[in-house]
Amino acid sequence: MNKMLTTNQGLFLFKTEFEQESLKRSDNCYKLIYSLGGKTTYQLSRQDITFHADQMLLLNPYDAHRQLEVAHHKFLIELDPQMVNNAAKTLMDHSANIQFAQMPQQTPQITKWVAFILDYLQGREEDLDKSMEVFLDNSFIQLAILLMKGSVNNQYHDINEEVYRSVNFPIRQVMEAMKESYNSNWTLDDMAAIAQLDKYRFSHVFKEKVGVSPFSWLQIYRIQRSLDKLQFTNATILQIAMESGFSSVSMYNRLFKKLYGMTPSYFRNSRNT
Repeated sequence: MNKMLTTNQGLFLFKTEFEQESLKRSDNCYKLIYSLGGKTTYQLSRQDITFHADQMLLLNPYDAHRQLEVAHHKFLIELDPQMVNNAAKTLMDHSANIQFAQMPQQTPQITKWVAFILDYLQGREEDLDKSMEVFLDNSFIQLAILLMKGSVNNQYHDINEEVYRSVNFPIRQVMEAMKESYNSNWTLDDMAAIAQLDKYRFSHVFKEKVGVSPFSWLQIYRIQRSLDKLQFTNATILQIAMESGFSSVSMYNRLFKKLYGMTPSYFRNSRNT
């Protein structure tokens, strides 16, 4: 089916035919681009991001982006910024607008949500009627709530391991161990030993189940743990980078900007104004 439905809270788009986009676009909405199968690649201002089946990319309002490759189907949701931020402020008690990390993300809850929406709309050829509009509006609000705690963003200063409860037990054991000692000098051998797997097998399984490599997950978790220190302490950026487990402040600054499109200093100043 090819379908585009627009409501007060957002837009649903499902396409089986598409062309590569020649120009970047930036829209005043949050976008969830979900890969239903195969490889999907988008070009952003700072990097190209490739994600695979059951993974997603979350774009913030006015993030410039261009579709480079989409396999199989295109599933896209646009969410009204006011609705998303109202949900964030209610759930997280923050006044600043939410920023989603620019990275492949993968959570079982979003996978189930996508499957439910597609199942509901499958075979419905009629135009948007009142019942479907109410259904989609409520579904978009539900999606916003799932994204608050189930995705990596700058409001929730952690990575919620509950979203990985369906991931096999050794992988979760490694996650829990890394979270307990996130500023330690971890190696792939250390991680694989906890999982009791060959390190190459462990790395493959971790990326397949979580969406990023084990070391990337650790670095992202370090960024998330640093957000509280940026917002609520007077520690220098160098101190925060070192205490968070980074080998240099330049690496910390580079990854922070890659994820959130701003420097740690800018994030700190924006929260203290």
